[in-house]
Amino acid sequence: MKNVKNLFGMAVMATALVGCSSNDNLNPNANEGAGKAGTAYASFKINLPTVSGTRAPGDPEGKPDFNPGTAAEYEVKNGTILIFNANTDKYVTRVELGTMNPWKEDTDNKGITTAASVTVQLSDVALDGNYKALVLLNNNSETTPKVTLPTTSDTYTTWSAKASNANATEYVKTDGIFMANAPKYTGTTTEPTTLVDIKEVYASREEAQANASTVVCVERGLAKVTMKNFDPDGYTIAAGNTYAGDKVEIKKWKLDVTNKSTFPVHQLGSLSTDYTGIWSDNHFFDETNTIFKRVYWGIDPNYSNNELFEGTTTPAPAKTALKYCEDNFNMITNAQVDGKAGDANPQYCLENTFNLDNMKQGQTTRVVFKAVYTPKTFTSGETFYKVANNTAIWHEADLKQQILTLALKAMNITDHTEQRKYDVDLSKGSNISGAAGQHLIQEANITYSGTPADSKVKPAIVNTVNEKLGLKVEGGKITTGISTYLNGEAYYIARIKHFNELTPWTAGDAYGTKNDKYLGRYGVLRNNWYELSVSKISNLGYPEVPEVKPNLPDDENDKYINVEVKILDWAKRSQSIDL
Repeated sequence: MKNVKNLFGMAVMATALVGCSSNDNLNPNANEGAGKAGTAYASFKINLPTVSGTRAPGDPEGKPDFNPGTAAEYEVKNGTILIFNANTDKYVTRVELGTMNPWKEDTDNKGITTAASVTVQLSDVALDGNYKALVLLNNNSETTPKVTLPTTSDTYTTWSAKASNANATEYVKTDGIFMANAPKYTGTTTEPTTLVDIKEVYASREEAQANASTVVCVERGLAKVTMKNFDPDGYTIAAGNTYAGDKVEIKKWKLDVTNKSTFPVHQLGSLSTDYTGIWSDNHFFDETNTIFKRVYWGIDPNYSNNELFEGTTTPAPAKTALKYCEDNFNMITNAQVDGKAGDANPQYCLENTFNLDNMKQGQTTRVVFKAVYTPKTFTSGETFYKVANNTAIWHEADLKQQILTLALKAMNITDHTEQRKYDVDLSKGSNISGAAGQHLIQEANITYSGTPADSKVKPAIVNTVNEKLGLKVEGGKITTGISTYLNGEAYYIARIKHFNELTPWTAGDAYGTKNDKYLGRYGVLRNNWYELSVSKISNLGYPEVPEVKPNLPDDENDKYINVEVKILDWAKRSQSIDL
C-alpha cells in the first residue's frame, strides 16, 4: 500500500519554565510503606504531546511534521505522580494530582500542545536524596484503574515490565486516554530513559516554586488509526487486470488482530540486544529534535512469543499457533466491520510490535475493508459466486446448472425424463446462497422430485461433484470451496506499515536477521497516528473476513499466477475425395 501515509510518533520537547497552578495545595496520599524519611516539596511541569508526526510522502529521512489531533485526546481527568529512589530503583511514594487545571497552550515548542505546572508535597523523601518521577494521566477510571500502582516492595524495572499490571480492557478506553512518561533517546551507546530525574526537593513550597521545575513529557498509551474518505464514485478495476471493469465501493473499515495486552508504560526491553545497532539507526528515534528526542519503537508482551507461530505441545493440552493468536489478539467477524471513513472517526488500539521472527500474519494488526463488489454483468448488491481457484465469477443460475450437470454425469443418468426430476437448491445444506464464505456441496443441495427411493444422490456422488469442482477440506476446515459473496459484499485487508516506505521489501527476500532493513516494517506503536488512504483496487476481495495464517510472514514469498486456459475448437479440415 504505497499510498498509505505512516504517521510517526511526534517528538515531545521539554522546557524548564516555572509556573504555578490552582493545584499548588495538593496533598499526597498516605504512603503505602513505613519508615518516613520526611516531608518535602517539588515542582513539576507536565507536557502533553501533539498526537503524532506525519512523514512527507517520498521523504526518505522520515522527518516528522506534527498534528494536534482532537481536543478529546488531550483531556486530563486525573493524574498521579510516582516517586522512585534513584539509587535503588524502588518505589517510594505517590501524589494524586487531580486534573491539574488550567492547562495552557504551548506554541513555542514543536511537538507540545499544552502544559501544566504543579507544586506537590512529598512524604517519605529526604531533602538530600536522589529521586526519579513517573507521571500517569487518566489512570483512575470510575471502576478499575488502568494500571495497578506499585508498592514499596516493587522496583520500577520489575513493576513496569509486568503486563499483568496493566488492565488492557480499561487501558484501551478512550474516555480519557491513558498517558505516561515518554522514553527519551540519549545516544548510540546508552539506553533511552523513561523515568525523569527530579531536579531537587525543597523544604518549603515557596522554595520549590521559586526554582526550575522538573519537566516530564508524556505520551499516549494507544495507537491511533484514521482512514481518509473513500472515493464516493467507487473504484473501477483498471484494464490489464483479471477483473478489469468491475466496480468496488468501500463502505466500512475496522482494525483487526488488535492486542489484548500491554505494558503499564512504554517498554524497550531487549531491543539493543536483538539489534545492536538500533540506537544508531535514525528510523528508531527523532534525530531532528535537540531538546527531547522521542523513541519510535518498543515492545509489547507478545513481542517475541514463538508460540504464536509455532504452537506448543507442552504443557498439555497442546495448542495450535492459531489458538494462541486467538487468545492474545482480538479478531473480528463480518458484522463487526462497521467503522466510518474520515479523520473524525479514528480507531484506537493497544500497541502491537514484534521482532523479525514474529512478523507473522497471525499477530500483525491489520485493517479490514468491507465493500460492495459489482462485476460487469451483475447489478449492485447481487450475490455472486466463485468456485475453488477458478477466477470466473458465477451467477446463481449458472452455478446451479454446473453442479447439476456434474451430478447427473456422476450418477450416469442419461434419460432426459429422469434428468428433469433432479434440481439444485443452494439454500439447503450449508446454505450456499444465504451465507457468506466457503461452502461444499451437500446431499441436500441436489433435490429429486421423483419417487424418493429412486434418487441416486448418495454421499459418494456428492464427493465426486465436490472433487470435480476442486473443493477441498483440510484439518476439518474448508480450504477451497464455493465462495459466496453474499449481497455482493467483498472484504479486503491491509497491514499497517509503521515506517511506511522506509523499510521496502523485495519479493523473494526473507526477513532473516536484517533488522536494519525490516524491523518495524509492520506494527503499531503507542502515541503514533497512522493515516491510511485507498487509491486503487485491482482485484476481487474475500467473501468474508479472512482467517489469519500464523505461520506466514507478513510479506508472502509464495508466487501465484493466473492462468486462463482456452479449449480450442477442433481444427476441422473438409475435403472432397474422388473415387
